[in-house]
Amino acid sequence: MPAVSFYLKQDTLDAVRTRAKAQKIPVSTIIREAVEEYMKTDESRTAKKRVLDVIVTKRPFGGVNQWEDVHQERTEADVDRS
Repeated sequence: MPAVSFYLKQDTLDAVRTRAKAQKIPVSTIIREAVEEYMKTDESRTAKKRVLDVIVTKRPFGGVNQWEDVHQERTEADVDRS
């Protein structure tokens, strides 16, 4: 893996070092996992925005009233699965 430098506040670095020592893993592993998790969160946020944009602009369910009908139908179907 390529090396990358990170600048952290001293208290953040101390917390990362403490956790790394407690878990017996390298500091770099904690930082890498944190960055990967951030990227997943960002991708998820972007995906949610795209879905909401489609719902708001294209109204695939026919607007609020139609959405309520679909939601009610799905809720009833879920109850019957129990």
